[in-house]
Amino acid sequence: MKNHYLKTIAIVLIFLSLMDSVFPDDIKTIDGNIIVGETVGVDEEYISVKQGQDNIVFIQWRIVSLISRNKEIIVVSHENNQKKFSILTTTTGDFSAKYIRFKTTDKIQDIYPEEIVANRSFFLQEREQSEQGVTNVPFSSSPPKPQNVPQQNAVQQKKPWKGNVDAGLTIQKGNQEALTTNVKTDFSWERTRDNVYFNSLLLFETKDGEKNADEQRGTLKYERKHLEKLYSFYQESMEHDEIEKLNLRSITSTGFGYRFIEREKLKYKSEIGPSFTYERFRNDIHQTSPGLRIGNVLDWQILPSTLFYFKVDFLPLPQDLVDWRLESDMGLRHKLTKSLSLNMNWINQYDNQPSAENVSKNDATILSTIGYNF
Repeated sequence: MKNHYLKTIAIVLIFLSLMDSVFPDDIKTIDGNIIVGETVGVDEEYISVKQGQDNIVFIQWRIVSLISRNKEIIVVSHENNQKKFSILTTTTGDFSAKYIRFKTTDKIQDIYPEEIVANRSFFLQEREQSEQGVTNVPFSSSPPKPQNVPQQNAVQQKKPWKGNVDAGLTIQKGNQEALTTNVKTDFSWERTRDNVYFNSLLLFETKDGEKNADEQRGTLKYERKHLEKLYSFYQESMEHDEIEKLNLRSITSTGFGYRFIEREKLKYKSEIGPSFTYERFRNDIHQTSPGLRIGNVLDWQILPSTLFYFKVDFLPLPQDLVDWRLESDMGLRHKLTKSLSLNMNWINQYDNQPSAENVSKNDATILSTIGYNF
């Protein structure tokens, strides 16, 4: 048992020592979850991963699928109640633990712990000490594990959902009387193959008793992953705008998307598909128009506490090239604490041929809000 204990530690430490320490460890579980952090210890049953300054999670070997960093990974399998490790390296580009795809140029070598220990002179001393029954080894095992670790949930999993609620309020008294209030929400639920997104905006503004803005928007989107980066989607958007005398605008779209960049700090995806727009105005005018939707989404973690994001939808009508809409949402989100953030948003709608009379083609809104993250 002690021999096997040392060999397990040896293989992980060798793997980590062979790679540049500037890269974090990505540990993928058998159900597709990704744990990112720094491996600080291993023992017969657990891998210990440090996340942040003081947070350490303990992951059971039995649910570990692979450990990756940069261009090398260890694939973990179990045969006859013993762990088997396959070391894989590549020259074709960085690995992503989320989307591992083996290529013909990848080099895979199956290695058992005893073979690694036998062929690495650094571990000869530890191997001799193990054979002689010496218990003091020059490297440390995992930090002490918490008591009563649940067996069915062997890792402190990241919750699949996250979101934020942003709100802003401006009151002006004196020479002018104005009131501006807005609430913006974003919610995402991401699993291995299925993602659900929801966002909404409520905006109200009066100036000297005259209403300048009164609109509500909401978008619900579902994504289904099919290949490594290819996915299909269904999206439903609804909008109400009193200034445009718009009772309802519904835009339904579906199609396919591709994740061109999927990194820890930079993500970019693009999608395209047919759309259908239904509009009902206050004077009982109805309009329908089949068209096309081209969407792009960029998330860039500029700093550990600052996120830049940009979303844009281009909605042309193939039968009338001058009739098109452009909807965009660009912003910065800066974390003040774990739960609070300061946000700046520029939300823009451009309708090249507005349906309502006396309505500007461009409708831009700049928001400065405080957000609650959950």
